[in-house]
Amino acid sequence: MNQNNFLSIAYIVMIDKKDDSFTYFNNYPSSLLKKIDIFRKIAELPKDLCEFFCKKEVLIQHRMTGFFDGYRVVFCGDLSEVEEVEAAIKVVFLDGRVFQDIDFPEAIYVSGSLGGIDDIDCVCLKDLEKGVLLSYLNKLSPRFNLEEMNIVSELKASYFNDNSNEYIETDCDLNRSISTEANILVLKSAKLNASYEVFRYECNDEDVFQTINLINYIRNNIAENFKLNLALPAIQIVLSDFSANLDFQINKNEYSQNSLQNTGVEDPRSLEKAIKLILRNGFYEGTEKTKYFNEAYSERLLVETLIGLYSCSSLIPSAKINISNSDLYGFLKDIGINDRSDNQKSLKNKFKKFRDFINKKTSGSFEYLNESRPSEVKIVSNLPIEWSSHNGLPIMLAHNVSRLPVSPGWITTKLLIDSRNIFIDMEGFSDVLVISSFKDEDLIKDHLFSKLESFNNGKLAALGSQSVFDVRAKLTRPSTYRELVSVLNDSCSPMVVFDLHGGHQESGEGLIHLKNEAVSVYDLVQDAKIPPIVVLSSCDTSPIDRNHFSVANGFLSGGAKTVLASALPILSKEASTFIVRLMIRLKEFLPIVINKEKKSLRWSSFMSGMIRRTFYTELIDFLIEKGVIESDKKYNLIPRCGMMIDPVSENFHSEIVSLISNETNISPEEVQRIIDEELVLPECLKYLQLGNPERVVIRSPHEIKRSL
Repeated sequence: MNQNNFLSIAYIVMIDKKDDSFTYFNNYPSSLLKKIDIFRKIAELPKDLCEFFCKKEVLIQHRMTGFFDGYRVVFCGDLSEVEEVEAAIKVVFLDGRVFQDIDFPEAIYVSGSLGGIDDIDCVCLKDLEKGVLLSYLNKLSPRFNLEEMNIVSELKASYFNDNSNEYIETDCDLNRSISTEANILVLKSAKLNASYEVFRYECNDEDVFQTINLINYIRNNIAENFKLNLALPAIQIVLSDFSANLDFQINKNEYSQNSLQNTGVEDPRSLEKAIKLILRNGFYEGTEKTKYFNEAYSERLLVETLIGLYSCSSLIPSAKINISNSDLYGFLKDIGINDRSDNQKSLKNKFKKFRDFINKKTSGSFEYLNESRPSEVKIVSNLPIEWSSHNGLPIMLAHNVSRLPVSPGWITTKLLIDSRNIFIDMEGFSDVLVISSFKDEDLIKDHLFSKLESFNNGKLAALGSQSVFDVRAKLTRPSTYRELVSVLNDSCSPMVVFDLHGGHQESGEGLIHLKNEAVSVYDLVQDAKIPPIVVLSSCDTSPIDRNHFSVANGFLSGGAKTVLASALPILSKEASTFIVRLMIRLKEFLPIVINKEKKSLRWSSFMSGMIRRTFYTELIDFLIEKGVIESDKKYNLIPRCGMMIDPVSENFHSEIVSLISNETNISPEEVQRIIDEELVLPECLKYLQLGNPERVVIRSPHEIKRSL
């Protein structure tokens, strides 16, 4: 057993894999609706062996760094799978099934009530606490090998185990509601002792702010009084909303009372009403409690509980944005129609209306973000919250932002419980797999391929490049599904770039198109090995106006940690330039951070910097087209802007705006007006970071040594 597995505590949730039903609204596994209390309990327990011995302040300090893995939650269908899980301590939450003629693997077994199963003693869920786990560790210790015994001894010697004041005491009364559930789990995980009002469907903004402020008070207190290595910043806040599957509006005729009745739905009137409630976030105390309402509410509570468990791993707050599908779908539909028809004038007007509306809705939600430097932000939504504004920029440019979908729930669940870091050495990016496939007569088939051939031959490089790190694009051109599977399975690269056509019709799932056939990614991931980083240089791979069975979600379901996907159709020339610049950034930027600065780097930060630099290049090109900047100044301005982004300067945006102003005859206010009113939707805003890019760490051995 490797050290990482030995240190982790495996919380194993037993599920009956024969029950393959999903919730109607957002496709969460129906069996998980009964597991909510289990996820809540896990949040109160230690996440690894270190937390048995360290005091609460050190526990908080460790989690805040984001360097260590989070809670390890494993779903198992039978006890033979439990045997295969590697961990010193396994906590198995039974699901009520009777297991006969089976040897129970060594573990702590937990049931919802007192008593045992056959000859196995069970701990009641409400009685499961740290002391039970610690007693079990002491029971197991004599069976450990010498290396494992030394690890436990070293942990005991390294941490001062002071349980005299294990909890943070407070006289606060907190409202436990849908909007505060995630934060309350974080506060419990941080050992806050508080009182809670009766659970309610809704609450005031002040109730949410109270829980956020308490979490940040604890975090700030630890940061001020303990030496905290934040050279590798973790996620600082989760922003979530009340969005849902867009299909209810895309194909709304299928969800009318008459249509539902024709499909044999029991009580179609109540189901139609529940769908409408979901679309406008209609969960209120006085709402009629039907079967469908209860399922929709339980589904929402499950989402918030999973967000809470995700947030507990780093002890971060969650801000709830009061936005639902009904608020934004009309805007998104109009943006999609105008972008696909290349109606630029109308597109700008529609996008500005969308942005102005969403800015009003998000007002106050961003006050916890850093005002001068990028914060690490996680969004949980089916809506492009990334396009709302903060500090004069879309939030995806002002900060390092990535997003998890709300649906389909079986993918969201997988992503929210994925708390393990992947560490990649810089040399892993020496060969980057590029998959390009077009019909022979396609005019864009060589746009990227030819540029990457020039890159490989050293003809494309950064100005004044002195990098000795050799990055090459491994260029492949599979024509069929079988060839594509073979290429992926033969590759050892941590990253793959797809250069091909994508598409997603209003009905059905997203597809990628090879030279000779269309491919469903949901089929592909069953047959092919998917690397942790997927970059999609294709149209509509995570479209803002289609259902949740997107190409990007398909790759996430197949094991990708992170996917860079497109929100709308993208232009081939600009897309190929983006990928080449990405390759140059790998070659030039990684050695500076990893070797020269001796720092590790999160992929979320790397890619956000890439998109940020692309934005300012697009801005300068736009100003040249307007005649505001002379074209010969471009190659002086772009490097100077880049120096304010890598590394990020304080107030980088206002500094860059001032720089551009000084090179032109217009004021900083006019530069900002052009950004707000004229540039509006540059190509770079169509690239969305999905999944958990913050969990992919390009490591510097120097920083690893300092952090341990």
